[in-house]
Amino acid sequence: MFWPSKEEQIEELNKKWNESERFRGIKRNYNAEDVVALRGSLKIENTIARAGAERLWSLLNSEPYVSTFGALTGSQASQMVKAGLKSLYMSGWQVAGDGVGNTAGQTYPDQSLYPSNSVPTLVKTLNNALLRADQISKLNGEDSLLLQMQKQGLVALFMHSN
Repeated sequence: MFWPSKEEQIEELNKKWNESERFRGIKRNYNAEDVVALRGSLKIENTIARAGAERLWSLLNSEPYVSTFGALTGSQASQMVKAGLKSLYMSGWQVAGDGVGNTAGQTYPDQSLYPSNSVPTLVKTLNNALLRADQISKLNGEDSLLLQMQKQGLVALFMHSN
């Protein structure tokens, strides 16, 4: 719940940056001490975002390509998971062009003219639909939807917005 000591955080972050393939070749104009100094005391965990990011990184480094479709509704996202897609895509064009997909309820060209909270709001809706489908599957005695996603190597949950 809380971060370990400042020294432990710095050591852990340096180790992660130096030993992880994920961070190889990254140039920074700051160091671990700078990052740790900006952290609060409470360690914020975004489980959905981390799970999706780690799985996507794994796929990008193990598959020749990752095919996907764009989901605009929770039902579409759930059906795509059940069909076995390994990823779901959130397109700016989809959000802009669909009056329901953006928080203004208007149709826009894909020029980022729609409200900036539109994509996070829609992703939260898709995440909630997938989590609910998971609960229903589990309640019905089936493999949970998230377990199916894990078996398929699916990346569907990208971010969590508060």
